[in-house]
Amino acid sequence: MQISAAPSPARQDLKAGGHWSNPWLVLGLVLLPATFLMAIDKQAMVVMAPLIQNSLGCSLGQITNIISAYSFTYAFCQLPAGWVCRRLGAARTYALACLFWSLALLSTAFASTIAELILCRALLGIGQAPDWTAALITVQQRFRPIHRSSVIAILLAALSLGAVVGAPLSVFLMTSLSWRLCFAIYGTVGILLFGILLSYSRNVAEPSAPQNEALAEPFALSRLYTIGSAYFCLMGVEGFFLALFPLYLRNTFHLNMSHVGWYVSASYFVILLSKLLGGFASDMLLRAGLSQWHARVPLGIAGLSGGTIFLAVALLTSSSAAMLPLALIAAAFLGLGQVSIWSCVQEFGGASTAQVSSWTQFLGNLSIAVVPLAMSWSVTFLGNWWLADGILVFLGVTGIVALACVRGPVRA
Repeated sequence: MQISAAPSPARQDLKAGGHWSNPWLVLGLVLLPATFLMAIDKQAMVVMAPLIQNSLGCSLGQITNIISAYSFTYAFCQLPAGWVCRRLGAARTYALACLFWSLALLSTAFASTIAELILCRALLGIGQAPDWTAALITVQQRFRPIHRSSVIAILLAALSLGAVVGAPLSVFLMTSLSWRLCFAIYGTVGILLFGILLSYSRNVAEPSAPQNEALAEPFALSRLYTIGSAYFCLMGVEGFFLALFPLYLRNTFHLNMSHVGWYVSASYFVILLSKLLGGFASDMLLRAGLSQWHARVPLGIAGLSGGTIFLAVALLTSSSAAMLPLALIAAAFLGLGQVSIWSCVQEFGGASTAQVSSWTQFLGNLSIAVVPLAMSWSVTFLGNWWLADGILVFLGVTGIVALACVRGPVRA
């Protein structure tokens, strides 16, 4: 059975008022600020946790519960995020999500008990959950296919940059003012951003939704499973850098915290650069005449392969001088994989892009929570990284198979 590709939504039933008709202006004033601010907001509580713990007299378990409240609601609210975007439209969802998470941040500044902080963080996760899905749909609607991978790479780089900037910025605001004022400032900036998003949502018309539900068609479901599974595997491997890398450097090589901070920042920076370069390279391949599948998917297979191999070897290396370069090379490959998978979501999601995006986000966040935990348990029980290495290799191979099974749309 052949499925005809739907016309590009970037040119279908889409009318924008005035200056909002320029997609690059939408990128600069809507997508990038929201993505960057969201990444900073994610880092704020983690960085300020020790001071909040002392301020409220929390135990380690209680402050962990506060931090985890965001992760759980953010992950599980990814599942209805696609449905919300389809019903309200990406622009309106973007604006309402920004207002919701900004109010949650402002409320955090006034929280005086552990229960109130847990509630505020849970509400922040709910508010931020539709953000990435709405961003992907906006890119699909506003940009031509030959630019989409580059734009996704820029947004992914903004997420990485927000993570890099968020930690020192939050520390500066926290030490100069207070942790409560820090949250109040972030919330206020979010409300100002909401004003821009509200103007955008009121001056654009969403493309008309297709009459048939794409997820009822087996071809769409195959993309849902293959792309989502590949992202679960990719983020499981990348989860080492997001959750275990500082602990690994500290406990295995006994590096001081200053050096650990620099090496962790270097890994984020390498991932940021590889996302940008991978996105531009993928679009160049598409402009050179390659099919959407050949311009997007092989890049992800290469990213997962290289990231898994170099990281697996790095974790079995006893010398920090050899381990660190191998880990940075692995980080660079994993950045390529992220760009590839999110490009696949856009190119092959079709009418079900919102659902594919929300499902992929859910699986990725679930993997970041589960896989590092499994790796740490294996190291604790066995006293070495052999089983953890095996987990990474299994995820890498499984992700490569899943990506290879992604079927691109067949043009009539």
